[in-house]
Amino acid sequence: MPIDFKEIQEKLSTGFTPWQRSFQFWVRALDIYTGYKVFQVRVNLVKDVEKAEAMWERQHEHAAEKAYSMCSEMGGFFLKIAQILGKPDLAPAAWVRRLVTLCDQAPATPSNMVQLVLENELGKSVDEMFERFEWDPIGSASIAQVHRARLKGGKNDVVVKVQHPGVQI
Repeated sequence: MPIDFKEIQEKLSTGFTPWQRSFQFWVRALDIYTGYKVFQVRVNLVKDVEKAEAMWERQHEHAAEKAYSMCSEMGGFFLKIAQILGKPDLAPAAWVRRLVTLCDQAPATPSNMVQLVLENELGKSVDEMFERFEWDPIGSASIAQVHRARLKGGKNDVVVKVQHPGVQI
């Protein structure tokens, strides 16, 4: 019986239905929001302005880390939102410092998933199509990543763009 790469890809990609992804987002976003609301009560009790500012900076760093984790793990649309929030005029400096890394260093899809995507989409094994394929991507963005490769019988390197599993365009 032939291997159904589409089925494997679907099982391994995100594992979440749209409703589950939405629920996961709201749970994590609510955690960040309530963290800020609880913090506001605490910081209002502090009379020293410098101490309060330092506390705000730590709170922003903590929240930015949670937002970074959420967006990088959920990928796709959420990475795009993080990239927008990473602009200096839209978020606190701690958020910008953390989220700006998602603009050009989005998390890469693991090589075993890249292989499944390529073989499923192109109908041949990677070894049948390419003389050489570099599994470490040249770059990765919110929608896809790119790899350097050489086609069988080719003399020049090519760039292969592979869409991240689970990303809907």
